[in-house]
Amino acid sequence: MLSFSDRPPVLLKWRSSTTLILLAVFIGVLVDTAAFSIAAPIIPFRLEQLGYESVGDKVGWIIACFGAGLIAATPIAVYVGSKVSNRQLLLLAGLLSMAGALILFMESSSFIAMLIARLWQGMSGTILWTFGLALVIDSVPEHRVGASLGTVMAGFSAGEAMGPPIGGVLYRHLGFRAPTVFLLILLGFDLVLRLAIIEKKTALRWIEKGVVIPGFSAPTYPPAHDEVQGTKDVSPAATNPEGAAEKGQLADSSASASTGSNLWRTTWRLVQDPRASVAIGIAMLYGVVFGLLDTGMVLYVKDQYGLDEQGAGLIFIAVVVPSFIVSPLAGWLTDRYGSKWPATLGVTTFVATYPLLLIEGPLPLFVFFLVLVGVGLSCVVTPTTHDLNVAAAATPGAEPAQVFALFNLAFSVGSFIGPICGGQIMHSMSTRNGFVTVTSIGTALVALAAPLVLVYTGGRLRCGVLRRERVETAT
Repeated sequence: MLSFSDRPPVLLKWRSSTTLILLAVFIGVLVDTAAFSIAAPIIPFRLEQLGYESVGDKVGWIIACFGAGLIAATPIAVYVGSKVSNRQLLLLAGLLSMAGALILFMESSSFIAMLIARLWQGMSGTILWTFGLALVIDSVPEHRVGASLGTVMAGFSAGEAMGPPIGGVLYRHLGFRAPTVFLLILLGFDLVLRLAIIEKKTALRWIEKGVVIPGFSAPTYPPAHDEVQGTKDVSPAATNPEGAAEKGQLADSSASASTGSNLWRTTWRLVQDPRASVAIGIAMLYGVVFGLLDTGMVLYVKDQYGLDEQGAGLIFIAVVVPSFIVSPLAGWLTDRYGSKWPATLGVTTFVATYPLLLIEGPLPLFVFFLVLVGVGLSCVVTPTTHDLNVAAAATPGAEPAQVFALFNLAFSVGSFIGPICGGQIMHSMSTRNGFVTVTSIGTALVALAAPLVLVYTGGRLRCGVLRRERVETAT
């Protein structure tokens, strides 16, 4: 008879499933992004309510403090990620920290308190981003990485979509605290999911003890259709020698990664890879562009179309809703054809459509152009995160936590620079001229990066050869 400690956890199949893991990381990314974006439409009105002047300038600093927190926490996340393999514990700490930051922001009644709360939110978001994406890489087979990242990155888009409109509506009808209470409810739901998760490496230990988990798959374990036939036993005695040898090699590789070369030397080697460098640069550009847009667009639509906080929040839906379809599709295309062409299509679409926002037409036309901008941005994020994973696999000693901490750092730098620049520009110019300036800057920066995306994303471009690109895998 099995003792209690020998019994597998309740609902082991469901709790170790890739679906649950992706859902939990999706919600975590969504909450983090919503915490960032929900402030954009309500901060200007809140500051005016508190009696502050020079609102455009102060909005930029409050939004930028989120990025500053991300930057400050990233080196710590890189170090901790290389030492601690328990992603679940780190993610739980991140969730609790985010809850504290949200409560502080909810109770803020001064500009300084808002700055501190946003800084704390950014530091907490670093944990959710870095270790959430690392958990995905730890959980899915190589051939499903692109699609899985596409699914999770849809949470980024969902947060960007939900934050502004829900923030604007709740703020108008229920007051300043209501948007934060909404985020805390989402955070509680994500906490339940995190507590339920059983990581793949833990589930593998139960398989090695002879427990059958139908449909189980992991990077270190063959897909279920190859291993599980009906009620076939998956205990060590029933597995083939090749599988055991593969597990041993993977364990050796993991040990080498943990005890290998110096952490910072490994990071330096990683960023010297042009493929990784371009992906990191695109992440920073993404932060700059969204920072400029978040700061300038609320004031612009308020002045140009007379929208209040509710309308200004709803306008953001047009930017990010397309990504619910485009991000997973970009992940699927990346798995099938490589990351070069989805990313190139994304930057081309963005450069072609972003200047159209400057056309002084009716509001529906402005919204339509925002949808096109959202399509372009959504095509870029998933391929670049996939490229970072490929570059890390080819870099001895590199770990997923390091890789996505770098991605997070780059996005954070952009999220810090963009709002500050946007706020200063909108403060020093008329609303129309300021919006023209921030839009032109965003377009020019992405246009300059487009050739690098074409040449290096997905591997170096072979001139004169037009063929379907195969996804690279580490040898």
